[in-house]
Parts: sequence; C-alpha cells; structure tokens
Amino acid sequence: MKKITFKNGVRLTSALCILAIVFGVLFINSCSKNTHSNTVQTTVQQKSTKEAPAVTAVPLQQNEPQNHLVKVANIRLAADGINHEVMFNELAELFTVYDATALASLEEAFNKGQLISVLVNPWSATILKADAASASQISMHSASQVNTDPGTAYKVDLSNTNDDDINHVPEQAVLNTTTPGLVNVIPDMATAQMMFDYIAHQCCALGGPFTIDHCISFQYCEDGCYARAHKMCWIINNKYNYGTHKIFSFANAGSDRLSVKCEKWLGCCVTWWYHVAPIVNIKTPGGVKAYVFDPAMFDQPVLLATWLHAQENPACSSTPHVSMINIQPTSSYWPSGSTGYLFGTDPLYTSTNSTLISYAPLHTCY
Repeated sequence: MKKITFKNGVRLTSALCILAIVFGVLFINSCSKNTHSNTVQTTVQQKSTKEAPAVTAVPLQQNEPQNHLVKVANIRLAADGINHEVMFNELAELFTVYDATALASLEEAFNKGQLISVLVNPWSATILKADAASASQISMHSASQVNTDPGTAYKVDLSNTNDDDINHVPEQAVLNTTTPGLVNVIPDMATAQMMFDYIAHQCCALGGPFTIDHCISFQYCEDGCYARAHKMCWIINNKYNYGTHKIFSFANAGSDRLSVKCEKWLGCCVTWWYHVAPIVNIKTPGGVKAYVFDPAMFDQPVLLATWLHAQENPACSSTPHVSMINIQPTSSYWPSGSTGYLFGTDPLYTSTNSTLISYAPLHTCY
C-alpha cells in the first residue's frame, strides 16, 4: 500500500482513514433536545431514483434494552485486560460483554460468520444476551450487497498531524465522480449552511411537521449514524443536486475507541467503533475544501479535522483515538467487517428508513 506524506512531513499510510471522534460543542437551535415527539410524521416525500419497499419498523422505547439481529465485526480484549469489547457491522456503538455465556455465543457467530440475535443496553453500552438467530429471523434478514470500492483511506495520528494537512484532503478523494448530473462543488458557505439548516430541521426532536418521509434521529447519538448519513446524502443529492461522498472514521486498532461527549444532549459520553457522515466540497476564499455535515454534533458544516478531533475526547475514555478514515462513495452504508475496507449498501433505503423510525423517539443522555 502506498504512503502519503503531508506537507508537515508526517507520513500517513493510505490504508484506512484520518480519524475522528465526535464532539458536539454547540447546541443546535434547529434540533432542541427539550422539544421532541414520540411519533414519526410524514408530509412530503422527495424524488428518489428507486422505489423503496414498505417499512414495518416499530419505534423503540427510551431506556429499554434493544434486540438487534447483527453480524459480529470483531471481538477484542478491553483496555482493562479482563473484559471483552464487541463490534457489530450494523451498530456503531462499541459494546462490552461481561457474561461468559453470551461471549461464547458471540465468538461462535464471529468465527462462523453467522447472524446473531443480541439484547443490548445502548445507554450502558453493554451486551445483556446473545442467542443464535432463528431460521425465521435469518429468512427475514435481507443481506446487503458489499461495496468493494477501496475508497480513499488514510491512517493518521491526529496528535502529531497539523490540522491544515488533514483538511487539505486531495480533491479527487471527495469529488463525486460516480453519479451523473450532480454538481461537485457547493459554490459558497452560505449555500452549504442553508442546506445544513434544512437537514437539521428534519430532526425528530422538533416534533414536525417534517418535509421528508421520515424524520432524522440526530438527537439519538448512541447509534444510527449510518442511517442519518444515508438520508442526508439523499437530501443533498435529490433536493439540492450536489454530489456527496461519505467519511467513515474508525477505532479499529488495539483498544482505540471513538469517544464523544454529547454536549448538545446533556453532555454524557458515547463510545463508537466507527462513525460516518456526508462529506462535501465547498468553495471557500482559500480554495475548495472538504466539509462534513453532522447535525448530531454541530450546528454548521465543519472541516474534517474539527470533526475528527471531536471524536477523541479524553474526558470520555482513557484510549480515545481515531485509527483510520475512509472516504467512500455515497452508496456505502455501514462496514462489512472491522478492516475499514468493505462496506454494506442500502440502495432501497430499507434499513435507513427502518432505523430512522425505530430511533425517532429515543434520546441520548437519559
């Protein structure tokens, strides 16, 4: 694999990504945690190039354990050297398992590459139970196609890299070259902010009425970034006709973890093993630069370095570190394994809409 050297002389391996840990410092007026609705309202559905099947998801309950049908991406020893942490393709949150029986079931599913049914507590980031998936569960589960596009991957140490070097990602790594008819560069920050504000106002915490088919669960930071990112890209592509890519950050080495202090949502800590958001090109007085759209964390588009540093909050973990980043095509939905190179897809927005419905009533830091 080739190496990339930024102008400050720090050599970065083009193997994975420029890392990030999400830290929302400013409270977004358009998505207040104190005004929320437990229902999903629908008004206007915008154009889509494909017809999505009906979604039968049920909204989840606040502070209640959740059942998920998942694939194990990796199991590793926790920083304490005693317990184990588990990564799932379909869940961004990093979970700890304490029960030996559950751990054995997870290890078997991981070794065999099988689906497994887990009962998790997302507010304590723990796995309560793990059982083999039933035949009916497996038959109902639609496996997504794997996107093998390697994307543009970097390995970097944020503490030893100049932010300007991180922000000057090669333009060709971000420009959308796969979707015909989309404009690759947003002309100015005012236009980008207008788009960002529209998206932020689709937050489920506002209670609606919303101008898209399903509100976006920005107020629930524990999980769902993959669905939020997919829906945001859909809006940017279809409503505004601008190209997007996705930026994935990973904590997939050693005991690294993405550690985020949810300042916008009462300031609790959340740990992820990956995070994803749309990344776009914006024309600025200093040239075209890559900006990230992430209303769950910020109230405006932010430079890549800002987004990454927010995911390394030392107040939330003893090992906060972004191991890598990967700039992927918009079609990539969530990881397929822990390497950061393979990704599942959701072309019909089946998982996207189901996740948004399920997470609409939920809130971080309760």
